[in-house]
Amino acid sequence: MFQLVDTYRFVICPGVSLTEKCENKNEQVALDSSYLILMTMSGVLAGVALLTNSIPILIGAMVIAPALTPLELVSAGLAANRFDRAGFGAKVALVGLLAATAGAIVTTVTLNTTGVLPPAENLIDKPLLEQRITAGWFSVVAAAAAGIAAGVTTDRERQDTLVGVVAALALVPAAAAAGITLLSRAPARASGGLLLLVLNAGMVVITGTVTLWLGARGDREADTAN
Repeated sequence: MFQLVDTYRFVICPGVSLTEKCENKNEQVALDSSYLILMTMSGVLAGVALLTNSIPILIGAMVIAPALTPLELVSAGLAANRFDRAGFGAKVALVGLLAATAGAIVTTVTLNTTGVLPPAENLIDKPLLEQRITAGWFSVVAAAAAGIAAGVTTDRERQDTLVGVVAALALVPAAAAAGITLLSRAPARASGGLLLLVLNAGMVVITGTVTLWLGARGDREADTAN
């Protein structure tokens, strides 16, 4: 175990303290108009993708969603015992996911009202949507992998767009599916999307926190050895 932690430190940990990493990540998180617009547009695209069963549009929704950075701040805040920073990250993440949900709901209502997509077509017989209102192991595993990758990128003080896309894939579709399902003939099933969203967000934060903690432990053990 000690050898594993030591290897982790020398391979991916740059030796910067957790507090510094937390503060650096905090500088990247802002509850501003650009963040809200991107999250809302991501929800709009995710709504269209789920309603039309379009994987390319769903991928586009994930690419533009800045959903990971606030959760990275939560992980960094928890690992550094900076609970004020973790709380801020959680607030930004929650507001952003609510914006994405609202975007999906408005999209669904608009498509129904204009007749582009009749209400009877809303929902839950669509494969993409069904997957996002049912908690499955594959989604949780993807969220855990995204959390570990996010912890590594935070530890190395770098940003990786592809990691953000993977994390967004675990978060935004579930939020959009919950909103869309509220408008369907089986709104109670929206709880499935909300449950999946909570599970995935929790896995991203937990695995990211553990990854950062392992890096910090490697630093402490190396300093003690020296």
